[in-house]
Amino acid sequence: MRLGISTNSFFNRINTESTFDIIRQMRIDMAEVYLTTFSEYEQKFLDVIVPRRGNIAVHSVHPEGSQFEPELFSTNARIRADAEIFFRKVCYSARMLGAPFYIFHGPVRLKKTEYEFDFVRLGDRVNQLCEIARSYGVRLAYENVFYGYGNTPDYFKQLLRQCPNLLAVLDTRHALLAGIEPIKFLEAMEGKICTIHLCDIKKDSDSALPGEGKYNFEKFFNEANKARVNASVILEPSSRDYKDVNQLKTCYDYLNALIIRSRT
Repeated sequence: MRLGISTNSFFNRINTESTFDIIRQMRIDMAEVYLTTFSEYEQKFLDVIVPRRGNIAVHSVHPEGSQFEPELFSTNARIRADAEIFFRKVCYSARMLGAPFYIFHGPVRLKKTEYEFDFVRLGDRVNQLCEIARSYGVRLAYENVFYGYGNTPDYFKQLLRQCPNLLAVLDTRHALLAGIEPIKFLEAMEGKICTIHLCDIKKDSDSALPGEGKYNFEKFFNEANKARVNASVILEPSSRDYKDVNQLKTCYDYLNALIIRSRT
């Protein structure tokens, strides 16, 4: 497992295109690029950000999926087609940044609504999106999100059976917010995990830097190592979770030490 950081860790502190300079100063060589708004899906923005990447490897691109991803599953063909325009722009951005993975949230759950999923039909649409991503040289990677369709291990077990080319992203904070031990997602996503997002939560469910909340990350990495998970690990806290970059770097070093220790 190799450790990197998400540009979303600096949201509202520094613009996305300027985060590479900070990441280099932290001596981190891998990042996930989080595209936060519609203008960041455009060629004009790529012309700015691509040259600033330098020697930092971009593992994945992650859009603000709630802006358009639910509409990719609309029953209305025109709405689906419009959403696909943005989907393709993100795939293109990933290709231009050299990122092999698109981090995907998919549809969201509405409160007070009971859901029964037709995994054959749902899988057919996800397979179409996987093919679109593949045409750009990118793999689609579906993330567990507590407010999304994919908020339980069983959802991933069922969907991954229908989608042989779909990959999975395990987010520890979202698992905890859903009331589920993240290790259970390790088991459900077996053999499909390309990315692990790391963030912790406090007892009141506010987000926290890993090691400053309630979750045992040492146990998590030990279990991931036993399961022979070969995935990139991305530190993805909220920018509200730390005071300065030194505190963020201390967290990064702490996690890197846990990863190394889990191998012994």
